[in-house]
This record gives sequence, structure tokens and C-alpha cells, in this order.
Amino acid sequence: MNPFRKIRAYFTRRKFESEMAEEMRLHLEQRTREKIEQGLSLDAARHAARRQFGGEEQIKERVREQRGGLWLDHLWRDLRHSGRALRRAPLLSAVVLLSLGLGIGANTVIFSWINSLVFRPLPGVTDASRFTLVEPRSETGSYPGASWTEYRDLAAQLPSFDWLLAYKMQPLSFGEPGHEERVYAQLVSGNYFAALGLHPALGRLLGNEETAQSGAAPVVVISHGFWQSHFAGAPAVLGRPIRLNEQTLTIVGVAPVGFMGTTTGLSFDLWVPATMAPVLLNGSNELAARDQRGYSLMGRIRGGAAEARTELATAMRELARKYPASNAGIDAELLPFWRAPRGAARLLLAALATLQGFMLLVLLVVCANTANLLLARASTRRREMGVRLALGARPWHVLRLVLIESLLLGFGATVLGLLLAVWGTNAIRAVPLPGQFPFKFDTALDLGVLLFAASLGLVCAVVFGLAPAIQSARIDSQLALRSAADAPARRGLRHALVSIEVALALLFLVGAATFLRSFVEARTVDPGFKTEGVLLAGYDWSSGGSDRTRALALTGELLRRLRAHPAVENAAIASWVPLDFHAMPQAAFKIDGQSRSDSGLDRALTYSLSPGYFALMKIPVVAGRDFSDLTDTTHGLEAIVNEEFVRKYLAHTPPLGHRIGTNRAYEIVGVVRNATYETFGEPAKPIVYFCLRDRFALPGQIHVRMRGAEAAFAGELRRIVRETSPAVSVYDVWTLSEHVDKNLFFRRIPARFFAVLAPLILALAAIGIYAVVAYAVAQRTAEIGLRIALGASTRRVVYEMVRDSMRAVGAGLIPAWLLLLVVTLHLRAGVISAPIVFGLPVLLLAVAWVAAWVPARRAAKIEPMRALRYE
Repeated sequence: MNPFRKIRAYFTRRKFESEMAEEMRLHLEQRTREKIEQGLSLDAARHAARRQFGGEEQIKERVREQRGGLWLDHLWRDLRHSGRALRRAPLLSAVVLLSLGLGIGANTVIFSWINSLVFRPLPGVTDASRFTLVEPRSETGSYPGASWTEYRDLAAQLPSFDWLLAYKMQPLSFGEPGHEERVYAQLVSGNYFAALGLHPALGRLLGNEETAQSGAAPVVVISHGFWQSHFAGAPAVLGRPIRLNEQTLTIVGVAPVGFMGTTTGLSFDLWVPATMAPVLLNGSNELAARDQRGYSLMGRIRGGAAEARTELATAMRELARKYPASNAGIDAELLPFWRAPRGAARLLLAALATLQGFMLLVLLVVCANTANLLLARASTRRREMGVRLALGARPWHVLRLVLIESLLLGFGATVLGLLLAVWGTNAIRAVPLPGQFPFKFDTALDLGVLLFAASLGLVCAVVFGLAPAIQSARIDSQLALRSAADAPARRGLRHALVSIEVALALLFLVGAATFLRSFVEARTVDPGFKTEGVLLAGYDWSSGGSDRTRALALTGELLRRLRAHPAVENAAIASWVPLDFHAMPQAAFKIDGQSRSDSGLDRALTYSLSPGYFALMKIPVVAGRDFSDLTDTTHGLEAIVNEEFVRKYLAHTPPLGHRIGTNRAYEIVGVVRNATYETFGEPAKPIVYFCLRDRFALPGQIHVRMRGAEAAFAGELRRIVRETSPAVSVYDVWTLSEHVDKNLFFRRIPARFFAVLAPLILALAAIGIYAVVAYAVAQRTAEIGLRIALGASTRRVVYEMVRDSMRAVGAGLIPAWLLLLVVTLHLRAGVISAPIVFGLPVLLLAVAWVAAWVPARRAAKIEPMRALRYE
């Protein structure tokens, strides 16, 4: 036997040969040849070659290393081949990249908002996840906040908390008289900054010594942004006095960069010790009054949450026993930041979560659509894959090659999606937010958002690439080389994807239509008052330094002068405006002649207003009368209630003449129609209106009903207020229609998303169906030509192809429709919307029929002889 053949036989017989790569085997053979040519025997040459490479274990190790290099080489080769294959199909690649990029980008933008509200609720605080909100909860289900005295009690009775801090939003007037501007501060407890673990950018932060005594520490910490915008970042700002509500406070420090406060979604300019409230708010007694709530509490739990909840429940029961007038019926809950009853989270998260769910549904539709396109394309590459398999490629090699193409598409779509997300996030941040409140959202694309986008791209690539990859790997090479005809199983897979796509599209369309309908209903619902023709202006008597008696006299003079103006139909003042972003205040009361079994108090929404308010707002008085004049001293304390109050608390007795209250008794002199108070779609709520004469409100809103255009009177309104009392601050002059419309702002954003995405979903479904029919027609061209040549009518051919596609459409549409019908009947108590439940499926069917008819009609027009020559 030829010695070289013996060498090959020897290496073939060796066990370790099975683990060696081809390149390593050839290399060892070459070395053995060289040794034999040098005169060595076969065994000596073999041993010399092995010694040069080491023992058998060393050879195996070298083989493993070589295999790793070969694997990378194969991977690089497949990447290059996949890139060339995608370049040869530019239209398909562009459609997939654009549709997937849009889907990933939109999902990333929405997730960045959710991330900022849920996972990064306190920008600038490194360990915000360790804190939890401690929220008192009334028996009506609302969260009225805590009083300052309640905070002090809880801080002493909750040993399971390392820290318990309190804070409250407070708008203030900043600047000298005549040059004031509105700024937003937080009144905070002394341990506020220490508990958050913050360090000042300049100077020092507040400490417990600032809240040891009422009004004893006139100091303030300013935000980094306020320092830059108002003091040009000068270090000399420390020790500088500033005017807040006509009081002088000294700047002692600058908060760190990025810190905005502890109310999610709001950015504050100043932080002031809570014990300065009596000084800044014109003698406010909120430090001692247990019924004056509004402080938010936040704590860091030392042990387990269960122990903290038990301690909190015990403490609240003890407070209710000691102070039934203010705490009866009040318990407390531990809430995460995303469930905060105040701030932007409560306004945005529900809409964002709904929108995120729908956008993921859109992405699923895009994946199904892409899978259909790739499956159809795979049917045209059957010869290519058959040749690969016939030449010795293993099925998993083909599977890897097709999956790499999908991963390349997913990677490109992720990059495009991130670019769109950067643009979209910046664009949304640039949109001016409504209202007086300092909304600000830190929606940067951090590492978590980038990982989310990358995960979406990877999952999408696997989802839409797996079916085409499996189909290509299972090709019979002999059949593929003999014919390029599609196989029924693969056509069935594409039809299954069409069914899934249609079902998802219907789910999205119905959900989007339902959301849009609720948004339109909220816009058209009667709020219980007339919004057109009313001009609003915020005021704050607390900066004027006047006592309540003088402030009341100035209020009467202001209303007299406004009503005397020829452009004004009516004028009034109220401490609140319906449909504001913040929850309305509540009050506890007793009704004379009635008692509760638990010795607690009833509760209702409250606000103070001047006579003439109901006439101005066009709220009908259904019983009794309006309030007495502000200067009338002959009548006692008066209250007006709404119909829901009567239904809930005075259902069996005439309401007029009843007295309600705790320390002071107010006589019910009127009943007015129910209105919308806090948000559209809310259930009816009991409310008690107090006369401004009896419960004067330092901050509030001037209401002016105009005979003409509201906005034209803004300058004149400021002039009249300034002439009446130059020290009173007036801010945020705008119309009641604009104010009411802002309540819908955070609903309008997802509504617009849905309005844009619904046609997109229809288009994607049409593209998916069109692709399946078009490729099926391309594979059946010869069959179609033969049938037409044998006498089949064009109409018959089109009918059969469309019928085949519509079966797949119906297989997805009918189950999805039945599911939606059952869910709708359950949620809406048997009431359904015909345009949504029946109209949208018909619309989707029509779009699907057109998408199937167009390629079928084009194929049926082909000349028979040309079709028979088709290869």
C-alpha cells in the first residue's frame, strides 16, 4: 500500500480524528509527509508529528481552539452572505427595516416615559427604590394627604422606618412688589435632604434645626436650575436675601444637579422649612390644625413591608381614637411611587400602560407581517437552499444562515428605532405642557431603555425569522432541484400567520376605537357648568400682607369694579377650579340630628366661593338660594350642597335648614345640580360649598364671564386688580375652556397615537395578505395559465384564489370577533357599540378582500402561452 494512503487510513481510524477540523487534519498529514520524505518510517514520522503538536489531549485542545476560530470564520462568512442577500432584495429589506424600526422606536419612546415614572421616579436620588409613600386614605377611597401634626405623630410611632419625611407643594410669589413671578416650592421637614442622601452643589441643605420652632428659620434652598437662570450660577448667591410672599428669606444652599423634588413629574425651584408656613401664608395655622391636610409622607423601611404595614395600621387606629374629629375613618397605605395620588404619575401611567400594550400588539402584527414576507421570499430560494443541502450543508447550517439574515434585519431595525426614539423623545419633551404646574419629565434613553430596545429587536428577529429558517432547513434537496413549486405545508404556515395577523389587527382596532370613543365622549360630556366665555386669573392674597378682614374687603371691592366694567357680564371668586390636576380638598363634618355608629365623621369635597358664582358658571340652584352678600352681617354661617350630598346624607329629610360642621355649624341654604369636579367620567361626588365671607381662601381663582372675547380682557383684568391692591399677585390668566381642555391633555396624546396607528395597522394587514397571495400566485403561474388555456374563466380563477386567502382571514377574524363580543357584553353590561363591534370587522374584511383580489386579478390576466413557458 502506498505509504501516503496508509497515513490517511491511520488518521481516519484514530478516535481523536473525529474531533479535528479539516484544516488541522491536513496540517498533521503534511507534517507526517515531511518526516517520511526525510527518511523516517511511518511510525516514526507519526510520532514526530504528534510530538511537534503535543500529546492527544493537547491535540484535542488545539482542535477546540481551531474549531472556535473556524466557527468565527463561518459566522463571518454567513454574515457577509446574509448582507449580500439582503442587498439583493432592497425593497423587502427597506419595508422590514422601516416597519420594524417604527414599531421598536414607538415602543422605546413610550417605555422611556414609563421608565422615568416607575423606575426613576426621583431624578437625582440614587436609591429612590428604597423609599415608599405613606398615604392616609379616607373611607371614601380618596387620599387627602397628612397634616403636619399627624406627620410628627407617625414619625414617633413607626420604628420600622429609618426615615419618615414630609413635603408639600406650595406656589409662592418671588420678587419685589410690582415685579413678582410665580415660583413653585416644597415645604419640607427638617430631615428631608438627609433622608434622600443628597449633597449640595453649593452651601448647605436644610436640617432638623430649621424645623425645631415655628417661623424661626427664614432660610431657603434653591434648585440648580433656578440658580443658573436667576443668579447666573454665581457663588455669591449664598447668604443673599430673596423676597417670597413679601417675606425675606436667606439662601443657604443650592440643591444638586438633576434633583427636581419628590413629586414625580414636577420640577420645583425652592425648598423651604415647613415651619415657615405661618410666616409665608399669612398666619396659616396648618402646623397645629389636624384637619388641614395636604402633606405627602415618604419613608424608608428598615425591615419588612409587612411589619411596617402592621405598625402603620396600629398607629392610625390610635390617632383615630385620640382625635376622632380629624382622624375617624382615616387609615393609611404604603404605596409605590407609580401609584402616587399626587403628581403626574396618576395622570399618565394608565394611559401609557394602555398605549404600551397596544404598541406591543402593533409590533406583533409587524412581526407576523415580516414572517409572511420572509416565508414568501423563502419559497423563491428553494433552489438555492436545495443546492446547499445537496453539496453537503447540514440543515442547521441553513437554519443558521436564515436566522442570521433575520438577526441582521432586527439589528438594523433596532438601530433605526433608537434613532427614531431619540428624535421622538426630544420632540415630545419640547411640546409645551398645559396648566400652571411645573411639569417636567426626565425621559432620557438610559441603559435600561437601550436594553429594552435591544431585547425587542432580538425577540422580533427570532419571532419572524424562526418559521422561514425552519422551512428552509427542512427542504428536500432532490425535490427542490427538480421543481420550485411551493409545498402545501408551507402555504398553510403562511396562511396561519395571516390568521394571527388579522386577529391581532382586529384586537388593536377595536381597542383603539374604544379608547378614542371614550376620549370623544369625555370631550362632549356635559361637565355641569358652561365653560365658554369665562376668563380665569389666579390670585394670592397671602403675599399682600393683609389680614383676612382687609382681604375680604378688598375682594368685595374687586368684584364690584369688575362687574361695573361694560365688557363684563358677571364676576366671582372661588378657591378652586373644577377639573384641576390636583385633588380637591375634603372636609369632615357632622349633620345635626344624625349620628354614625362608629362615632366617625362624614366627608365631602369643599371649596369656598363668592355669591354669584353659580349664576356665572350656569350651575342651576335646584332648591333654596345663593349665598348672602360678602358684606352682609345679618346672616349666620352658610353652606350650599349638591344633589349627591343630599342623596347620600339627607335622603329622607328636607336638606334646607340642616346644620353641618364640627367646631362651627353652617346652615344649608341651597342645593345645586351635580357637576364634574376632579376628572371626566368620575362618579357623582358629594360637595359642600362655603361662602368666602365665612371661610376666606388666600389663594384662589378670579372668574369673569365676558360679553365678548375672553382673552382680550386679560390686560384690563390685571390693571383692575393692581389698582385695587398693588400687593396682590395675579398669575396664569387664561380661559376656562383652556383650563378644562388641559384635563384631557394626557388623554389626547395616546388618542392621537391611536388615530395614527389604526390606519397603519390596516395597511400592515393588507401588506401581509397581499404578500401571501402575490407569492402564491407567482408559484402557481404555470397552473393558472394551464387552467385558462383549458377554458377556465378569469372570474373563476380569481374567485378561487381570493376564497383561499379569505379562509385564512376568517380563521383569525371569527375567533377574535367572538372573544371581543363576549368581553364587550361583559364589560358594558350588554350594551355594545355597533360601529365598533360590527363595523370594524367588516372594514377589516373589506381591506383583506381588496389585498387578496388585486394580485389574483393581475395573475388571471396573464397570457396562457406565456404562463406555460414560466419556469
